[in-house]
Amino acid sequence: MATISLEHDTLAIRLAPLERLFAVRGDLTLPLQTIASAESVPDGLAAVRGLRAPGLGVPGRVKYGTWRRRDGGTVALVRGRGPALRIRSSAGRVRDLLVSTPRADELAAQITAARTGVGQ
Repeated sequence: MATISLEHDTLAIRLAPLERLFAVRGDLTLPLQTIASAESVPDGLAAVRGLRAPGLGVPGRVKYGTWRRRDGGTVALVRGRGPALRIRSSAGRVRDLLVSTPRADELAAQITAARTGVGQ
């Protein structure tokens, strides 16, 4: 499972080796000033929309990779029907990110608090 941590003024998401393989991508780091919003979603799998390209999708089980839509795309690191953290970015290549974590509510609050602290 991906590890999410706040380090100084960045959000770091470290993927396990199999997640890197399935998602066809490496670890992610997002500067806090580029994060537009962070929220918890109750069902990460249902929140992912679009066509997979590239990545792994097993219906009802897992979505790892990039899901593309006309209005943008989502990097999904979602396993199971549990809660997920949704991060929307205002800059960079990754604009929408969904990561499965049982701590989604807590992390969303921490990111929001840290982001407002950086902006001051």
